[in-house]
Amino acid sequence: MDINVIVAVVEGIISLAAGALTFFLRRTITELDKCREDIAKVKEDYITKEDFFREQADTRRKLDRIMDILLEIRGGK
Repeated sequence: MDINVIVAVVEGIISLAAGALTFFLRRTITELDKCREDIAKVKEDYITKEDFFREQADTRRKLDRIMDILLEIRGGK
């Protein structure tokens, strides 16, 4: 076999390997960027346990006031 043919085959194999590596590396980096965006969104929307309980208590107080008003209206008739 001619040395030029062997060199061309080796160069082709190296090029294919580099192309495959680039493809998978780019895909991995894209997925990583998406995960980072998702994490940033979760950080923006995150509520602490204490904040959740505080909001629940406020909602419960408002519902109690509504129930009191409704009972007054019903009792008044």
